[in-house]
Order: sequence, then structure tokens, then C-alpha cells
Amino acid sequence: MKKILTVALIASTIAMGACGQKDPGLKDAYKNYFKIGVAVTPRNVTDSLQKAVILKEFNSITAENCMKPGEIHPQPGVWNFAQADAIANFCRENGIKMRGHCLVWHSQFANWMFNKYDENGNQVVERDENGDTIWVEQPARGGFGGFGGFGGFGGFGGQRPQGAPQGGQRAQGQRPGQGQRGQAQAAPQMTKVPKYAKATKEEFYDSLRAHIQVVVNRYKDVVYCWDVVNEAMSDANNPDAPYEQSFRQSTAYQLCGDEFILKAFQFAHEADPNATLFYNDYSAWTPAKRTYIYNMVKKLQAEGAPITGIGMQGHYNIYDNPTIEDFEKAIQMYLELVDDIQITEFDVRINHEAGGQLQFSRGEGQVLTDSIAELQMKKYDELFKVIRKYKKNFSCVTFWNLGDRDSWLGANNFPLLFDGEYQRKPVYYTVRDFKKNK
Repeated sequence: MKKILTVALIASTIAMGACGQKDPGLKDAYKNYFKIGVAVTPRNVTDSLQKAVILKEFNSITAENCMKPGEIHPQPGVWNFAQADAIANFCRENGIKMRGHCLVWHSQFANWMFNKYDENGNQVVERDENGDTIWVEQPARGGFGGFGGFGGFGGFGGQRPQGAPQGGQRAQGQRPGQGQRGQAQAAPQMTKVPKYAKATKEEFYDSLRAHIQVVVNRYKDVVYCWDVVNEAMSDANNPDAPYEQSFRQSTAYQLCGDEFILKAFQFAHEADPNATLFYNDYSAWTPAKRTYIYNMVKKLQAEGAPITGIGMQGHYNIYDNPTIEDFEKAIQMYLELVDDIQITEFDVRINHEAGGQLQFSRGEGQVLTDSIAELQMKKYDELFKVIRKYKKNFSCVTFWNLGDRDSWLGANNFPLLFDGEYQRKPVYYTVRDFKKNK
């Protein structure tokens, strides 16, 4: 590892002399290409060391978690603006523009929007023919059953529910239906609760529109683009699947079909006609999902959806995810539909796992050996070569977290350019000190 670092530092010194700047940041190296962004937490923008790294290296910022619907708007009339405001104000004070993330996501969503409310804001219960409340049984609160699984990047977008296993995994060696010590779990305790009436599609749209209007208008002075809809496509690996089967069977899709995507983009455009509006998804390079995304965007654009950008999340690994050929093929397909593509959640882990699901190991016992570090540098180099090739159509590349210690993947997956102490790793110089075309 020491040898790699020495070589990287020598290469960096040569490159710095050639470009005439002693120590350029990533944003400086790519100033004629595209923005270089980072996803942050409120802690990142208040700690002095982390602030300094952000200001030197990046010129676009994404709030990792606190602008998601379920975080910022957890109940009707309840808004949690403090954390999002802290990040937005940091950007305003330092002249940095933001990516808005995100307005609709099946996982951390404001699920109250699917319920019906009376004129006083009280949730409506269903009643029988005698006018009596209908009661249903459901598992009592407690344990992990209430979370309904962790799939789809995951249930919680990098933040686990309190007390949940790391990474959304079962304990090592644990089979479904067993506790962490291998004991069979007791049947969950049940409790009776009222059966609440569900919102109609029109009522859902009213709530969604109001939510989007408030959030977009609050941050429109600092947000230049939005991930309007996040991860709406299925993980099924069948490029030939019928159109209806290409969608994640979320509550929104079951209620509205693909129209909820159309409406979300229209509502966002109404709120800020100047913002670039992205559909964002992981594994967007695979033959199946790129086909799903392409078909959906093409259809909804024809129906009036102002989808002007596509976000390829970029949760990759150092081996075969993505293949460079399929990565470039996806870019070419998307450019038939939009002029703006971004890598929105870039990280490259050192094992064979990939994608956006929360079903992953957090790297306990993994070691960043010299040979593994070389593979990671090679993968980042190959990906950036392709992205630079299409620089006219890429507006930003965003790393998903500042340093390895922040990563939703865990520090021991070593996915980023900065280590756990926010120091540059050798792979940083691979990305920064590329040979520029004259």
C-alpha cells in the first residue's frame, strides 16, 4: 500500500506541475467537464475538517437523507426542515448549488399520503353498515416485522431504523424465522386497531402536489435539479418483461400505475420550471433495467412528463459491476431521450456485491490490499474515461458520501476517494490527475 501511495503522490506532483496549480481539488480538475458533487449529512457541513474538504473538492452537494419525503414531512402538517435547512444554508453561504434528493421514493416516503383524512385532519376509519368502527388485527409494535423488509436501497437509504441489523442483513448464519442465537422466534403478538380508509388516487395527488410545492419552493434558490422519482423500476432481470411488469410494485404504483411518475414530474415543473428534473435509479446500466427505464421515460415524455435528465446511481464494485460496455450502452440509450445524465450516487466497493439494495455485507474482515487497491483504481479510471467521453451530456458526478466512514456501505468496503479520516486515498489521484485532451 505504501508503494502505491508513493507512486500516486509522484504522479500527482508531475500532474500538478503540468496544470500550473499546486494542489487542485476535484472540482478544479473537472472544471471544463462537469460538476463534482458529494452527498452529505449535517455533521459533514459543521465539522471544520470535513467542511474544508467539501469546499476544496466539490461544487455540487446532495443532502443524503434529510430531504427525502418521510424525513422532511413525516405526518400531515408536520415538517422537519432543520437538517435540510442546515445543509442548504451551508450551500447558500458558500455559493454551492444543490441536487434535490428526492421528491418521491417508495422507501422513505410520506406514507400518510395514502390515507384518507376528514376536514379536521383526522384519519378516517372505515365503518360497517351499522356505523361501527371496523377493527383489524396486526402485529404489535416492536421487533423488525414492522419495517416490512429492507429491499430496494434499501428500506432506508443509508440510515437503518434504530435497532435494525447493520446493512439490513440477518445475523450471520441466521435462517429466516430464527433469532440471532438460532432460536425459533415466537409468533408476533397481535393487537386490534381500527381499519383506516385509504385515499383515492385524486386525494393522493392532492397531497403529493402540496408536498412537492412546499419543498421545491423552499429550496429553489439553491437547488438546480431534482431527483423527482427515485427507484420506481423493478429489479427483475428480464429485458423482455411486459411494460407493466417492469415497475416496482410500490403502493404508489398499485394505486396509480405509472401515472404517479407523470404527475410527480408535472408538479415539480410547476413549482420550478427552471430546474432539471431527473428520474434516478440504481443498476441503470444493466440490460434489463436500462430497458425498463428507457421504455418508461419514452412513454411518459410522450404523455407530457417533463423528464429532462436521467440519474444513474452508480453503486458499483471493482469487478464486473458494471461492465464498461454495458455502462456505455446505457448512456447511449438514455441520450436518445434526454440531454442530461448524471452519476448521482457514486461509490465502488471492493467485493462482488453491487446495486442499491440494502442486502449487503458491511466488509467486516475485508482488507484493502495493494492488489485490491489497484483494481479499485482501474475501475474508477475506466468509468471516468467513459463519463469524460460524454462530457457534453454529463452535468455532474456525485460521490455518495464524503469519506469511507460515512458510507452507507460501511467503512470496510472502502468505496470512496477519501478514507475514514477524510484523507485522500491513492484512488483519489487516479480520478483527479487524468490526462486532459488538448
